[in-house]
Amino acid sequence: MSLITLNHNLQIVIKSAEPADLDEIVAIENRAYAFPWARSLLSAEINGKEFSYVYVARLQHNSSVPGKIIGYNYFWLVSDEVHILNVAVDPDYRGYGCGKRLVQFALNFGRERGAKSAFLEVRASNDAAQQLYRHLGFHRIGLRKHYYGDNKEDAYVMKKHIVEE
Repeated sequence: MSLITLNHNLQIVIKSAEPADLDEIVAIENRAYAFPWARSLLSAEINGKEFSYVYVARLQHNSSVPGKIIGYNYFWLVSDEVHILNVAVDPDYRGYGCGKRLVQFALNFGRERGAKSAFLEVRASNDAAQQLYRHLGFHRIGLRKHYYGDNKEDAYVMKKHIVEE
C-alpha cells in the first residue's frame, strides 16, 4: 500500500481489492462507461485466478482511515506480460491523474515480477484513454474489428515494453 498525492488536496492509496469493494466498483463502472462490465465479471476477477489482480484507488483523508474508492484497475500477469483489462476512474475525480497512477501501478507490479511488456485493448472512440496510454509509452500494434460486442466497435491493441531486452 502506498500513499500518492494527486494534488495538494487529493491523496489516494492504491491497495488490493476485496470482495467487499464490489458495490463501489460496480457503481463506478456504471457511471464511467456507456457499456459497463457486468457485476458477475467484475466479481469473478476479484475472486479470480492466480494471474488476476484487481487494485483500487481510495481517497486518503487521514493516515488511518481510507475513504471511498475513486478508481480501479483490473489486470492479468501472465508469463512475462501484463494485460490491462479494465481501468476506470469515477467521473467526479477525472483529470487528477488517478487513471495514470493506476496504470503505472500495474506496470510496476508486472516489472517487479519479471514482466517485459504490457498489452491492452482500447475502444477506437476513446480518445482520452488512447492519449493517456500514448503518454505512458504505449503504441498501437493492431486492430480488432468489432471487438466490443455491445456495439460492434473496433478496438486498438496497444503495447508497451516495460523492460528493454
